[in-house]
Amino acid sequence: MVNIADPTTHWVLMMLISVVMGTFLLIAAALLRRWQQIRYSRYIHNLHCRYRPVLAKVLAGERSPSGIEALRELPFADLEIVVDPLFSKRKLTERQLVFLLALCSELGLIQLWQSRSAQGRPDASSLSSAGSSKGFPDSPAARYLLRAKSIRNLGKLRHRESWPLLARAVDDRHPDIQLLALRSLASMGAPESFPALRDRLHAVAQGKSAFPPLPGLLAAMVSFDLSCAPALLPSLRHPNRQVRLHAIEILQMMASRKAARQPNFTLTAEALTPPLVELLLTELAVDASAEIRASAAETTVFLMDPRAASVLYKLLHDRQWLVRLRTVRALARSHLTTAPLHLEVRECLRDPHAQVRETAMHTLIALGRNGKRQLYEHFLTSQDEATCKQIVEVIERAGLMTALVEEYSAGNKGVDALVVEHMASESAPLGLSGILRTLNPETRKKFLERFLPFAEARMRFLKETQPEGIYNLYLQQTLEFLPQLAA
Repeated sequence: MVNIADPTTHWVLMMLISVVMGTFLLIAAALLRRWQQIRYSRYIHNLHCRYRPVLAKVLAGERSPSGIEALRELPFADLEIVVDPLFSKRKLTERQLVFLLALCSELGLIQLWQSRSAQGRPDASSLSSAGSSKGFPDSPAARYLLRAKSIRNLGKLRHRESWPLLARAVDDRHPDIQLLALRSLASMGAPESFPALRDRLHAVAQGKSAFPPLPGLLAAMVSFDLSCAPALLPSLRHPNRQVRLHAIEILQMMASRKAARQPNFTLTAEALTPPLVELLLTELAVDASAEIRASAAETTVFLMDPRAASVLYKLLHDRQWLVRLRTVRALARSHLTTAPLHLEVRECLRDPHAQVRETAMHTLIALGRNGKRQLYEHFLTSQDEATCKQIVEVIERAGLMTALVEEYSAGNKGVDALVVEHMASESAPLGLSGILRTLNPETRKKFLERFLPFAEARMRFLKETQPEGIYNLYLQQTLEFLPQLAA
């Protein structure tokens, strides 16, 4: 029998009852929370099912007065639930964005989002004038989420009149709000907002401000159209090296993005303004910073200016290997790669730095038939064994070996045929035999019919003119090459 009168037993029973009651309360709270979630999910589902056809008509350009009136009667919280999937999930066309912007303006959502972006919470007057504010949560976390969504929505709709509000949001103390504001400004592309970002770049680059984050700021600025580039003139003239460096990198990325969309893209003085072109060719190309000179070279390759070729010539012979590398790499996309610059790129094959040499090889290949000819001629005449091996590796990785072998088997003559014979006899017999084994038997047969007489003639010539050691080495290579080819 349990003695309830015993104090110890009494306290144990009380603790047990408390634990059981607490457990039931937790279970009840969890069930209530789950019921609320299910109820809210059903409510959202019903909203979407009811108003999705209306939104579909609006996005298709169909005017639906009754549908818009039904949307107008909804509180703002429900309106945002209805339109949120259009911003968070779907990728809308330009035409659909125009219709959605008009709808949001008519329903008062633009005014609401502007108010949140400016103040961090819905403005009572704007809410009351456009509809009921019922349903808005009022906690710091909820207000932060609503403000973030408002900034995102204004950016996706490209509501250019909102750029001053988003520019102020860039100074928000929360880093996520800063990044969202930067992305929205970049999406809008309002030219009026670019100087504001430029001023913040000056402050961040000089250490006067810790926000917004520099990577996000640079990513936003390079997203603007190239027509905003003249606003970078004060930055490119700035005495601080970091400011100049970030500014020339932004200009270079703007030009590169435009060139990626337009294959024959060129920069004119009208696009950049004459002062900016003059600064690029006369000061930035000879800047004390190697990184600035390199970025200037990558921008100069797009310039339609008679002085551009001579500036690039000097940068190809810069004292810093990084500048030479980035210049020769940029020339692969330049409209200035005429015969004289082909020869200058070929000269980079003698550069003391291996990466510069390899980049020059890739650039010559990218320049088409004339560039490849320069590469092949250097391969045939160079006495540098390391460079020749490097050229063979680049040719193999670029997939040119197969084309060379097929042209040789077809009977084509010239520099390409000499390259194949040189690789087969000296430089790359293993790689060449591997390529031949992947081709059809007819091509292999034609290759042998042409190569064997050349190999025999070369052996006779070497036997008569060269020491016995060189002759034996060539004979061994030839004897090894043919069985590998037949394997």
